[in-house]
Amino acid sequence: MSASRPRSLVAAVSRQEAARALAERHGPPDERPALRKDLRVRRQVQMGDVNFIVKNPEAHKYYMFREAEWDLIHLFDGTRTRQQILDDYNRGVRHPISINLVLSYEESLRKMGLLEQSVIEANLALLDKGTNFKRRKAEEKSEGFNIFFIMFHLVDPDRFLTRTVKYVRWIWTPPVVAVVLVASLWTIGVFAQNGPQMWAETLQLYKFIGKPLVDILQFFAILSVVGAIHEYAHGYVVKMYGGDVHDIGMALFYFTPVFYCETSDSFMFPNKWHKFWVTVAGIYIEGIICTAATILWVASYPDTLLHQLAYKTMLLTGFATVFFNINPLIKVDGYNALASYLEMPGLREGAFQMIAQSFQKHVLRLPIEIPLIPRRKKLVYWIYGTLAIVYTAMIMRLIAGWVSNFYNTFFPDFAVVLILLTLYYIFRKRVRQLTRIATLIYLDKKELIMSPRSRTFLVAGAAAILLILFVPWSHRTLQADAFLRPVTKAVLAAPEDAVVEQVLVHEGDSVQPRQPVVRLSSPDVDEQERRLSVERELFEKQSSRAREASDAVSTYQAERREASAEVGWRSSESRRRYLLLRSPIRGRVMTHRPEDLSGRFAVKGTDLVEIGDTRRMAADVEVSERLLSYLKAGAPVAALVRSNPTRTQRGLVARISPATAGAPATARDGNAPQAPPSVPDRFVAVAVFDNPNGTLLPGAAAKVKIRSSREAYALRASRVLWRWLRTIIW
Repeated sequence: MSASRPRSLVAAVSRQEAARALAERHGPPDERPALRKDLRVRRQVQMGDVNFIVKNPEAHKYYMFREAEWDLIHLFDGTRTRQQILDDYNRGVRHPISINLVLSYEESLRKMGLLEQSVIEANLALLDKGTNFKRRKAEEKSEGFNIFFIMFHLVDPDRFLTRTVKYVRWIWTPPVVAVVLVASLWTIGVFAQNGPQMWAETLQLYKFIGKPLVDILQFFAILSVVGAIHEYAHGYVVKMYGGDVHDIGMALFYFTPVFYCETSDSFMFPNKWHKFWVTVAGIYIEGIICTAATILWVASYPDTLLHQLAYKTMLLTGFATVFFNINPLIKVDGYNALASYLEMPGLREGAFQMIAQSFQKHVLRLPIEIPLIPRRKKLVYWIYGTLAIVYTAMIMRLIAGWVSNFYNTFFPDFAVVLILLTLYYIFRKRVRQLTRIATLIYLDKKELIMSPRSRTFLVAGAAAILLILFVPWSHRTLQADAFLRPVTKAVLAAPEDAVVEQVLVHEGDSVQPRQPVVRLSSPDVDEQERRLSVERELFEKQSSRAREASDAVSTYQAERREASAEVGWRSSESRRRYLLLRSPIRGRVMTHRPEDLSGRFAVKGTDLVEIGDTRRMAADVEVSERLLSYLKAGAPVAALVRSNPTRTQRGLVARISPATAGAPATARDGNAPQAPPSVPDRFVAVAVFDNPNGTLLPGAAAKVKIRSSREAYALRASRVLWRWLRTIIW
């Protein structure tokens, strides 16, 4: 009995048996396919192109169809059979289609969930759900886990936003917007007044090496709060114009927490300015936060926690908003605002696809077809796509530089291998794509490459590759931060114990050789001078009386004593002259506020004023010992000084230190010297720059680049590989 009993659980059998069982229970699928009744459809015109956006309210997904596609799709109304759909569509077009295309569209619409489902189809969809989930997971696993972009869904905020939108609607009213704009102009003025300092401290804010844990926690706390408010602003504006928001979450973008808000429902807004407001809502609310933080920063005491938090909030919502959120070349608010204004939701993807197809067809001569695109839209694609590709290349180069600097600093012996592995892991999708394109090119051009007429081009190509590899084209650039100092310096010190009577110069003053700088006074010199002056007068009177008395012996003795007193008095005068300190060189006063030394007592040998000859400035550049072979005296140097960023300073390497900057002390008194450091030590290269007009100031920060002599790429690669092999094998 049990063996012949039919199974009651359809899910316990295979898919084919389940389909037959469900068909027996509920009948065949509907012969008149119909679009779902709850779909939301919006007609959109983009630069002359008519598109239809369809929302699936159950799955919260959006689909875009061209007008020609919608002419066929809208016939799926439940009143026509598949053959009737075909006949009605062919009556309105010049080129008829086949029934296979109708069936293909029906299958695609069912996969999108846009068609009404019969009972059997709904149950089969439930059975396929687990299989599709496993397949997607397998595909994601094959692509690899991207540790640089991890998304976390946090909450469905739709009900919360619906209940609370009435409390925040006033923020977007015209009077409030006008006040915010005026306050933002004031904030821009504050940033402009302190621009260089704020920009430097903004960059420093994103550097975590060597920072206390409290500062790092403050950074991420402020970033998280501002990010959450930013995304909720997007959601509130969507609710204000009648849309739904079903997803707000967090992502780790290159290990930095960022928030996101699903605002796709704004695609259904008929007014494009409503969509634009949704896009800029986050930037608008960050402007309010930045203005409020600026007011608190100006009004609070500098030594308070409120002042510090307000300043950090200013930096995170100031320059970061300008260079990150408003930037349309990356897919954040600036990009979404541009795409919304142009009504081109797939602007970036469409531009990249068109440029890639054009390159493959016109450059690589591959047999592909490029879809017809209106002229204006094609122009937008070319302009935006070119700029986005250049910007993306710059970002990739920046990431590669970060990776290279990190590994060269902490793992110099394995840097080459680690750099290649890391870059491949980051850009593995693009590497695979380039591999597929190269394979396609080879298969398409295989016969042409092997033909005799291509040998000339192959030989020319091989020769060009050899020229690129073995002709010395490239320079190796050594880059470091440094501070400028005069090549020649002189320090004026107290010649003896004395009091600073008067300082005759100020900080930054130009002085000439032998120009008085500091006047000192010594009580010992004053007392000695007064005593010798009295003795000289006394001996002079004694000599006069002896001559009047015609006493030769007394006259001789008095004259000798008078001469001795005169010599002593002149010696004290000479000491007084030494107390007037003069500049031995031509230069500029470098001591900070030297006038504050007036009235102070200085012990013999105390440094009082420093003078530097600023006609030639030097920068001490630290160079890793493994790069020392690329560096020679006389190598050209370029420097970008922060105090004068519009001009590049040119100079030469004057000399290289004979020992490392942090060399351990030698053994003394039976104590062993320090062990060598695990990180390669650094030598110091002294770069010298001419400064005849005095534009370069002592102490100015500069980014210095030293260029080595030209060498071939092949030689450069072999030298790196040989050094690495010798280091590992030895």
